[in-house]
Amino acid sequence: MVLMQNNKPHKMKKIRLSEIPRIRWLEKLVRGLKTFEVIIFKLLQLFDLYRPQKSIVGLPSLATRNFTLIQAAVYNGSQEEVLGFKPRRLLYRILRGLPDLELFERIKFQLSLGENSVRVVEASTRGRGFVQLQLPWPVTSNSPKNSWLRLSPVGVETLVGLIQLGEYEVLSAPVFFLNDKIKNIVISDIDDTIKESNVLATTGVRQIISSIFKGNYYRYQAIEGMPELYRMINRPETIIVYLTSTPFQLTPFLLKFLRDNRFPDGPLFPRWLGYQKFTHKFRVLTRILSQVQGQKVFLVGDSGEEDLQIYRRVAENSDAQDSVRKILIRHVPGTPIPNLKPNKESVFTDIPSLKQQFQEILDT
Repeated sequence: MVLMQNNKPHKMKKIRLSEIPRIRWLEKLVRGLKTFEVIIFKLLQLFDLYRPQKSIVGLPSLATRNFTLIQAAVYNGSQEEVLGFKPRRLLYRILRGLPDLELFERIKFQLSLGENSVRVVEASTRGRGFVQLQLPWPVTSNSPKNSWLRLSPVGVETLVGLIQLGEYEVLSAPVFFLNDKIKNIVISDIDDTIKESNVLATTGVRQIISSIFKGNYYRYQAIEGMPELYRMINRPETIIVYLTSTPFQLTPFLLKFLRDNRFPDGPLFPRWLGYQKFTHKFRVLTRILSQVQGQKVFLVGDSGEEDLQIYRRVAENSDAQDSVRKILIRHVPGTPIPNLKPNKESVFTDIPSLKQQFQEILDT
């Protein structure tokens, strides 16, 4: 991992830039297999028998007064192939529920945090297929609401060094700045909160095994009225953060869902499969709330999973608990109506009642 500022490389040895655990022996094994694959594909490319195509997908992220989070994933195939789920490799044509991530792809990230402040970092997708970094890059009070994270391929990390392989399509992503200009933070779940997911009916063992072969998790439908409401509350002084238990592997489909339904742009935090759903949401919420300074925070979730328990626990134990203005839970049909604590917590079943809860943002 190399950090660079003003084109001067500086190795960071003591700062842990990612909290996702590493299994070193497994990474060595995977890198060995990857080396063999890359050499074969390189020979096929040289003889014009195969043209590797890859997609680098940046995820909207967040910069705060103490750190900046950046995220990206790399897939085998063009963006049209990835979003249409048309895998190139035979294994992924059979197991259609397993996205074809590219491992050990080295990516260069470039971000402008303000005037005369450009930061650069290189990182590898390693054995997971994605990058998630927390960098010691603070934002300034006069920074804009967002800036674009530029991404570019460096090569594939193999046992014999970096190898340039394939053509890349790059989807850059915005990084949103949590500075003094932001007055409201809306942190929203996705599944069964803004999109129909039927999580309780689709996460059984039989349904999961079926989805591995059919890939039927990728057909998403927005809950009626949610895109329009979120566009209404997306004011210049408001950031909408999307927090989901959906794994990194499926982020292209989430990004397409948000874009096709015209949801406002905002940081998106999917889950690494090594973390439980409760753990993932708790960690991300705690991290964001630790950076709150006077902003009003609205937490939106549903009764289909553990959103209320997570939100309540974070709000009661965070230094920013006074900033958590409301916890809003959508009642999913077929689930028990949650027991609420007075003042901050409420359940909604329709868009007008939820709109009323956001009135203080709409009246600004």
